[in-house]
Amino acid sequence: MIAEASFGPIFAALAAAQADSAARSLARRRNRHLAVHAARKAIRRLRSILCLCEDALGPEVAGIDRSCKRLARSLSGLRDAHVAAVTARDLASADDDDLWRTAAAWLEDRRERLLGASLAADPDFRRRRSRLDLLAKAVLALPWDRLAMHHLREGIARSRHRVARARQASELAPSHARRHRWRRRLRRLRMQLQAIQDAAGSAPTLDELAAGKGHASIRALRKQSNALGRLQDLRLLETSLKMADQSLPLALLRDRVRAERRRLST
Repeated sequence: MIAEASFGPIFAALAAAQADSAARSLARRRNRHLAVHAARKAIRRLRSILCLCEDALGPEVAGIDRSCKRLARSLSGLRDAHVAAVTARDLASADDDDLWRTAAAWLEDRRERLLGASLAADPDFRRRRSRLDLLAKAVLALPWDRLAMHHLREGIARSRHRVARARQASELAPSHARRHRWRRRLRRLRMQLQAIQDAAGSAPTLDELAAGKGHASIRALRKQSNALGRLQDLRLLETSLKMADQSLPLALLRDRVRAERRRLST
């Protein structure tokens, strides 16, 4: 059994591995839209671990987290364009006419233009990959030896409290912003529990904390997050249609998106 004093190196390795994973994803030259998505997910996992352990890591962790957030945001436009195109293509597959297929083709072309412009400004994402390499080193330099079980328990309790507050706010006064905040907090809690579960392979004393007895499981959190994610995807599609070719029946398309959002919200 791994002693509690060894928790730090385990979580340090998990966190640094996410920075490495993001850099490797951005280095891929095939399926670049999926690569960007994978990189952003890895950055979110890294941030979730830093948030989980922040009480033990000192003030330096805040600067690293801000750098991660800026890096993820620099890729968000590409990711949003990809989501809008994929969501439109999904709706096209269920539609009897060519309306969504035409819209999907326009959104796919826009997605490619945005990717091309981004790669022209940062060829092969080298600048972002270099930043990720520096972030991995900064993560490993944090004082992980301070990390103890009570930090992990407090981190999970804090995330559960934030999820509960976000859910309550969303249910009392539903809005896109409140649902999106609830989703983000659900996702972070799920990632933190997954990190603890992964660490439990080397430190079995973490098994009980990973199981989260009496609380929603990782699977249940993923199901909730995915349901809210579908609403967010439709919102991104609706926003993207505001910039679409005026030859498309944009009002009709947006009405259909809103109808689908209402259906999923009931």
